[in-house]
Amino acid sequence: MSKIKVREVQLSSLSCMETGTITQILTYAEYPEDKVIELCLEGRVTREDYNACVGQLQDFIDAHGTVKMGEITDSFTGFDPSTIWDRIKFDFRNIKHISHVAVVSDIGWISPASKAAGARISTQLRMFDMDHPQEARDWVRTV
Repeated sequence: MSKIKVREVQLSSLSCMETGTITQILTYAEYPEDKVIELCLEGRVTREDYNACVGQLQDFIDAHGTVKMGEITDSFTGFDPSTIWDRIKFDFRNIKHISHVAVVSDIGWISPASKAAGARISTQLRMFDMDHPQEARDWVRTV
């Protein structure tokens, strides 16, 4: 993927996308030439983090129609409970516009939870270990 980004959450940097090392709670980057969004999660995602990201994500989907997503999840512990309803509404409105998702994580519960969710939607989902972030990026970019 190109290292050029259009927008990025104010708190974040590209360290996650370039090295696979997560240094921020939430990092968001767009790769419009490939219609790919990449999210990196670590720790707990607050309402502020969620709000900073979701508007950009919605704008990207609206601009590009069907998109693909990469998600790198390191020591993720969850979302602020106040985001639950907003996340459900966002997912129902947009899941049909996300064709492929590459999930990179070694957290034990992430893989089964992602696979269970993936079994109920048309989005193609593929899991990758934390030591293979570039393989995930390559897959989501080229499918």
